[in-house]
Amino acid sequence: MYNLSHLYVAAHQNEMLNLAANERLAAKIGTSRPKVKIGAAVKSVWSLLSGPAERPVTPTLTNYPYRG
Repeated sequence: MYNLSHLYVAAHQNEMLNLAANERLAAKIGTSRPKVKIGAAVKSVWSLLSGPAERPVTPTLTNYPYRG
């Protein structure tokens, strides 16, 4: 049979373990946010670089003196 001090210590240890688990979970969630921001930035830059489909890929050489 446990005495009262053992029960208090066990309750305190369980509380400390729960707090540590919550802090680890909060840290894991907090570190995923910058990745989302980086992914959104890459998507926006990629959409700017792709441009409209009507734009030709190679420039047209009109009035170019060395047409060959």
